[in-house]
Amino acid sequence: MFNLSLSPPQIEFVLKPGITLTQAYQVTNNSDNPITLNTEVLPFLPQGDTGSVSYSSLLANPNIAFSLNNANLKLGQPFTLQPQESRQLVLKIKTSTDTELSDYYSTFFVYQSTDLPANDSNISQSIGKIGSHILLSVSNSESPKISSQIKKFTISPTIKDVFFTPLTFSVNIKNNTNYFFKSYGKISISKNQKIIKQLNLEPQNVLANHQRSLICENQTNCTLTPPLWPGKYVASLELDPSLNTPPVSFSFWVLPLSPIVFIILSLSLVYSLRWLKKQPKSNQK
Repeated sequence: MFNLSLSPPQIEFVLKPGITLTQAYQVTNNSDNPITLNTEVLPFLPQGDTGSVSYSSLLANPNIAFSLNNANLKLGQPFTLQPQESRQLVLKIKTSTDTELSDYYSTFFVYQSTDLPANDSNISQSIGKIGSHILLSVSNSESPKISSQIKKFTISPTIKDVFFTPLTFSVNIKNNTNYFFKSYGKISISKNQKIIKQLNLEPQNVLANHQRSLICENQTNCTLTPPLWPGKYVASLELDPSLNTPPVSFSFWVLPLSPIVFIILSLSLVYSLRWLKKQPKSNQK
């Protein structure tokens, strides 16, 4: 059974062109059986707005070279881990002076493979894989300039009641630069110019020139839970000042819909009972 762990799960670096750096990884075989593993680095691009990535038909950047800095192991060379054994893998990342100033995304994979016969030849089939994302920002500045744009800030459902259905905020922002940033920010909900609730955004990575739908801290939806007082509310979205993005806001109403419906149903029931009592009874023979 494939039971492997790899740490750290993600690394992030800002470096100048021509710089070489190393990163130590700890890979552990958590199973009860020996396992033969291999390594590779594949470039990726973001896909969709939920944090997914795609590796399809991507060529490695010739100005960024990856290798293992272990004395007795090369990238792409198989090695074996005994049950509960750990091993340190040191990944070397070298950029040339010709590397363009921008972001570059890859994943360092450790995988298990086996040779299976097919058409009288051997092919290598992956039967288990684990990876660690590598986010490289090649820049002449330690803090490259970034900016974002709020593409969506809405609330649902459309009809908002004082008692039923949590109110969920949807947030989507776009990265307008060549460098990724983290989505620090907050949603403030106020009534009568007084803040009644503040929701902090989860600091997720928004990759270069890409949009991402955001969630709130602790990997939860951004929700305002009833009961709520009826009236007019204002929701404001404010991102970290480093993103150079003006805050946006909108107003919404919470209405006493369920109490009104309850009162109407109650009055209808009372009226119906009174109407039935007033009806003449039929003569019995």
